[in-house]
Amino acid sequence: MTNTEKTVNVTATTNVSSIPSFETHARVIINAFKGFDKAQAKLSETIATSMQQHIDAFVVNVGRDKKACEMLRTSIVDSQIVIDADAQGLMNKKTFVEYAQSAMRALHFNVEFTPTLKNNADYKLPWSKKPATSTEKKAGKVEVTTIESLFETMRKAIKQTRLLNLSLQTGLLIDLCLELDENFKE
Repeated sequence: MTNTEKTVNVTATTNVSSIPSFETHARVIINAFKGFDKAQAKLSETIATSMQQHIDAFVVNVGRDKKACEMLRTSIVDSQIVIDADAQGLMNKKTFVEYAQSAMRALHFNVEFTPTLKNNADYKLPWSKKPATSTEKKAGKVEVTTIESLFETMRKAIKQTRLLNLSLQTGLLIDLCLELDENFKE
């Protein structure tokens, strides 16, 4: 046999990665976020427009005084649709209470409604309760205390760290309490 008569059958093998691409899934997620952002913007616009229209109706029909503001609050909070939505778990009545607080300020001060207006100290209603004291004053001075009072404060701090999902800080507070009293119970 000569070299020209030899047939060599060589099969080339290549390793091809079979890792699926995330590109398609990422595109779907990003598009969903875009849709969510548009829906959120539409919701915010709907809330502002609807609340402002209700406030405008009060200006025309009732006025801007304290009585009008209180009537506005009642009309929002005691609305049967709001009560039903709360009962069905569709929307919390507390949300409408907060909208009403902002609406009262918008009505009284003749400014545009925003859901956060209730938090703006410049628009505090003149007949409102005194503003809450700062957290420093709220905590108060500690001149006399007991170990049990200290542990009660620590229990509250542990509860707060849990609410904030601060597991490391929660563990550190518990360790500290156990260091002070090995029988410490939350």
